[in-house]
Amino acid sequence: MQIRPCLFAGAQRVGAPQLRLVQGLDATDRDRARGQARAALRACLAPELGCAETELEIGNLRNQAPSLRLRGKPLAAPHCSISHAPGLALLAWHGRGALGVDIQAVDAAAPRREFEDVARLFLKPETAQALLDIAPDTLFFEAFASAWTQHEARLKCAGLGLAEWSVERQARLAGMDCAQLAPAAGYAGAVAWYGGGAR
Repeated sequence: MQIRPCLFAGAQRVGAPQLRLVQGLDATDRDRARGQARAALRACLAPELGCAETELEIGNLRNQAPSLRLRGKPLAAPHCSISHAPGLALLAWHGRGALGVDIQAVDAAAPRREFEDVARLFLKPETAQALLDIAPDTLFFEAFASAWTQHEARLKCAGLGLAEWSVERQARLAGMDCAQLAPAAGYAGAVAWYGGGAR
């Protein structure tokens, strides 16, 4: 298992989250990969928190941001987010407020029409239209993966599940920073966070 920093525009700003890409996770057993990703996050956080890895527990409830417990006591910060792809995990933590990350493979095997329908249903109309206007399929699939990971990262940051686009939902996703990532060849990723600690 290899852990390396994952850079993004804005990573050097004060108050930006920390990101790590974990490679070499079990690509066949999803539950084992989830455990490996949490072990990697413990290894990253323990030195920052001044504790042994064994003293830090990381919650493992699906569809919820990982919660932290140090020596049995809940920690309010840092806030954490994890996203998985086969063999990979994207880890993030932030001391100032909520955040979300997402990673996914650029999938050019599915019919383009399916992705276009998803874009129309879930993404902001301007974003969906910009995607639909892309002619070459290879560029479309890359652009879709980028737009989708940014949308998912924002949803995680806001603590929202996936639902059809609406003006009200868009308002709930305002006020956060969001940056694209290039985590690994053939993958798109994004991180979203509340930059100033005010939410």
